[in-house]
Amino acid sequence: MTHTAPIPPDLYRVARLGWHVHPVRAGSRAACFRGAAGQATCHLDTIARWCARWPGCGWRVVCGPSGLFALDVDRPGTHAADGVAALAALVRRHGPLPPRPMTRTGGSGGAVLFFAHRGEALRGHAGHPAPGLDPHRGPQAVTIPPGTHPATGGAYTWRVPPWVVPPPPIPPWLAALLAPPAVPSRPVPRMDGERMRGTLMRALHAVCDAPRGMANTTLNARAYALGRWCGAGLLDPATARDTLLHAARLRNIPPAEARATIRSGLGAGLRNPRPGC
Repeated sequence: MTHTAPIPPDLYRVARLGWHVHPVRAGSRAACFRGAAGQATCHLDTIARWCARWPGCGWRVVCGPSGLFALDVDRPGTHAADGVAALAALVRRHGPLPPRPMTRTGGSGGAVLFFAHRGEALRGHAGHPAPGLDPHRGPQAVTIPPGTHPATGGAYTWRVPPWVVPPPPIPPWLAALLAPPAVPSRPVPRMDGERMRGTLMRALHAVCDAPRGMANTTLNARAYALGRWCGAGLLDPATARDTLLHAARLRNIPPAEARATIRSGLGAGLRNPRPGC
């Protein structure tokens, strides 16, 4: 018998928005099970099962499949650098930030700012674009309510919840500061027709044949895989998207959920193209 438990209200709301989450051990950033980040989901039945298995756990949202970019802003004390002052200086120099969802980091006074990630190439290394700022994108994850800070024990809370203010686009000046160094491109051939059809059909059948409760997670994984082919220049993104949308319709995934999952999965794959193609 599969046991479920009530989903905390704030977690329920972000899952309904398509944010892909996974549980972490109470007072920790350590996932409750191996490979949790890769299995992060917005599927309510799965989240309810996790709530029953790990009562009182914390939660993290994985940026890539959620279509998010998150900027962690540190305060001195629990961290060496003052990210609040650094961000304020950047805003004075480049312009204001738009209204956006934002959490309060439990006990430390820091914050995480959330923006919509629409495929921009961004660096995800701590200290960019200034000390005290920690950007997260793609497979990277950040803690959201409910949960507690592992060092201070303070509770994470929403300053501005995403069901009140949706994540806005990343300000162009911030995206430019986080852009990776340009690398010369090289022309690559497209897939031949037979290979392309086989690749697309395998993705379609994987979604259609996914176990119960795993259809959207499989859709995200296949979108990421096809996105990597697209990023290598071997597959047309529009063809990949249309195939995945068809698979989602056959599997009865809600259209809005499917479009969001495909967009984030393809975008993450495009940013990590297959090597050596």
